[in-house]
Amino acid sequence: MGKKVTILKSIPLEFGLAELRDDGILTFEPNLKTPIYSLDQLKEMLVVFKEMTAGKPHLYFSNNNNITGSFGSQEKVFMSTHFHEFATAFAMTEKSAMTRFVTHTFIHLNKPKIPIKMFKTKATAIEWLKSL
Repeated sequence: MGKKVTILKSIPLEFGLAELRDDGILTFEPNLKTPIYSLDQLKEMLVVFKEMTAGKPHLYFSNNNNITGSFGSQEKVFMSTHFHEFATAFAMTEKSAMTRFVTHTFIHLNKPKIPIKMFKTKATAIEWLKSL
């Protein structure tokens, strides 16, 4: 059994919970079945994530199991432009073909500045982040 993780900071948002763990991993767990995040939600997340990490990028995990839609062009540009401001690598959980397709397309077209990888479980996603 692994070491118990302590949450250093926790900030609830209307659409999820952002937490900074003592192992240096920033996490986001949605609390609604949101098919896709809006540009306004992404902007709010960016502000919160930068505040939580004091402007220093961290390893990042997001539970994207409920993402079923496709991001619009503004959202894609925003993510491509700003992800590296709070994340050094991004691991996500997913469980749909749509999420896999959207993510692979995003990675191929936008050439993110950080590594991005999808997983079926949070444990394997966190394990990958810790290996970096």
